[in-house]
Amino acid sequence: MNCNGDIYLKNRRILLYLFIAIFFCSCGKKINTQEIDNALLKKNEKLRLEGKDTELIALNKEIIRQSKDGGYSKGEALAYINLANTYGMMGNYKTSHEYLKSAEKIITRLNDNFLYAKLYHEYGQINYVTGLVNTALSYNAKAIHYGKQLDEKGWLLGNMYEQRADFISSAYKDSALIYRHRGFSLDPSAINASLLGNYHLQQTQNLDSATFYNNKALSLLKDIEVGTVRQGIIYYFYADLLSEKKEFEKALDFYKKAADILVKTKRINKLPELYRQIAFVYRNLNDKNREDTYTSKAEELDQKLKASGNEAIDFSLSEIIEQQDKKNTNLIFIFIGVPALIAGCILFLFIRNKKHKKENNKLEKSSTIPFPSKERISKEDFTELLDLAKSNDLKFIKRFEEINPTLFQNILKINPQLTKSELSLCAMIWLGFSSKDIADFTFIQHRSVQTKKGRLRKKLNISSETDLYSFFTSM
Repeated sequence: MNCNGDIYLKNRRILLYLFIAIFFCSCGKKINTQEIDNALLKKNEKLRLEGKDTELIALNKEIIRQSKDGGYSKGEALAYINLANTYGMMGNYKTSHEYLKSAEKIITRLNDNFLYAKLYHEYGQINYVTGLVNTALSYNAKAIHYGKQLDEKGWLLGNMYEQRADFISSAYKDSALIYRHRGFSLDPSAINASLLGNYHLQQTQNLDSATFYNNKALSLLKDIEVGTVRQGIIYYFYADLLSEKKEFEKALDFYKKAADILVKTKRINKLPELYRQIAFVYRNLNDKNREDTYTSKAEELDQKLKASGNEAIDFSLSEIIEQQDKKNTNLIFIFIGVPALIAGCILFLFIRNKKHKKENNKLEKSSTIPFPSKERISKEDFTELLDLAKSNDLKFIKRFEEINPTLFQNILKINPQLTKSELSLCAMIWLGFSSKDIADFTFIQHRSVQTKKGRLRKKLNISSETDLYSFFTSM
């Protein structure tokens, strides 16, 4: 017994020493959460605006390591969100989405309105840039809900309102303008003034208001914002205003300054359209060689972004299906008894298959230009229409009417007052051209195409939730 007692006491001492060692080791891993929060918000934002992505990624990965060691879940989650934003701005949408999922796993265990607001805000943006507009709007609504509950609403809630204005601007101009003003009232910054000015230029076509807010943006620009992505965007929108006023030489100067800044700050997702605007200016200055150079640059970057965007869409849609499957699985186990369970399984399989078919159809429509007309017209006629549209040939509208008269007949039944230009736009959408394609082929600005589409929706009473391509190809 004495021997056993000695062993027992010895084991207790070992356990006690082990506990003390673990305690002191854990004390050594204590972290300064306030210092981490400051790095995640202020230092991260400074690096983000300067386009120092390498340093920014390293900073957030180090914070993730420290937060894991110190058990600081909020710091870890926010660092994942920061990384998602960084990779999104770089055009790497799939990686961005993956980091958001990592953040979400942590945030669902925490009761933190700020983290939920940030998470849903980023989810909204990544879904919007990859073309999932309805999903983006849903996330934006969630972000605003949590943003309103914050003690310090300011810049974050203002940014959410600005984001919502972006999402709905093509279909609901008046509502979008209200959200722009809400964003500016919460955060009267240079960038938000610039967004207001650009909105008036592209959507309301009010040059006086556009000039007022663009000039205000230049006056509000702070020294610490010089050389950052914000200055690049402000110069970009100011150049748009100058281009609209046909001050092409001055516009070119600001476009190039904007491009230099956006290249330096690695904002690849903003460059294709900017390069097209520069090409547009060179066209008006009768410089064909430089016009072609910038058009090629835009197309090259576009292809890169589209490839990345398609990966993100696949990832996002698979998440939607997975979530729906989980919901349906949960519903099944509400039933009690074997017969009910079997019935539930049959229901589950039916819903899942229906969901898969629906999402697969969406993916098929969003990939490359299809041949929706195979059942109606020959492939040769379809190819002919593509060539006429691409060359902006005056014969296009007449030839289209000859080959596929049903479309125009059905459209004019809804609104017989449509102009020839609007019918041509309908035909190009039916052919599967994107807004950027239409802008290139018809020699107008991309934003002008978006405006024309918005007007078309109103004239034909097409809701913003309805895809124009699907609407016309179903007629």
